[in-house]
Amino acid sequence: MASRRACVVCETNQYAEDYCNIDNQNYLCCSHCGLIYVDELLKTKELYKAYSGNSIKSVRRKLVAPFRKLKHYKNFTLQKQRAEQIINFSINQIKISGDRKNYLDIGCNRGFNLAAAHEQGLNIYGIELVPELIRPFINTYPQYKSQIFSERFEDAKLRLNADMFDLITGIDVLEHFENVVKDLQGIYEVLKPGGIVILQTPDVACERAHKEECQWGALKPLEHLNLFSGANLEILTKRIGFTDYRIEKEFEEADGNFVAVMSK
Repeated sequence: MASRRACVVCETNQYAEDYCNIDNQNYLCCSHCGLIYVDELLKTKELYKAYSGNSIKSVRRKLVAPFRKLKHYKNFTLQKQRAEQIINFSINQIKISGDRKNYLDIGCNRGFNLAAAHEQGLNIYGIELVPELIRPFINTYPQYKSQIFSERFEDAKLRLNADMFDLITGIDVLEHFENVVKDLQGIYEVLKPGGIVILQTPDVACERAHKEECQWGALKPLEHLNLFSGANLEILTKRIGFTDYRIEKEFEEADGNFVAVMSK
């Protein structure tokens, strides 16, 4: 038991139980709060390989990205519509009045949320670990080049100011954080008082997770390091300081998600 990693919610490994083994990586389940999490975190360099793709895919991305724009992506219209849905919902949650709002999208991927936010007049910032993914967005909106960071959130945070953002979104990114407590604390720090954070993440309490168990599609040990329920995420975020926590309908069902909305 002593060798097992502690649950980030309960802050102990006392309730840790073996859950399943996938690709020689062991998932644990906290029998107290229900968090499912990898027992051993690999080094960042090893984890990064899961995002950058195999060598052929990675090389192709690097060769093509400098010449692409956002409109060249497959299913452009559908991705644009999804982003508009997310941003329209998110803007409606903002309660802070005033001038142009600062918006940060963590794990911004190809930048569709950023583009939708730009159309709504927000001052946008983005963080995306894989630079080739976000390059077509930068090619399309070069005025934001200095506000897009291709690194982990904990590194990009050093470039951000406290109480800076009216709105922060993390769509399908919470489960990827290597140090989820530190990163949530960082998000809290850069959020303005009264600002809103919106997170979508796989739901360990959903029907598919219970039914499929070790076959559940959200179990990807090189990518999904901590998998929450709405209930245990509330415990963690309120301990950090977030308030007005509530669960909303997911933006897409995928393998079973929930959306958490909280404020500072």
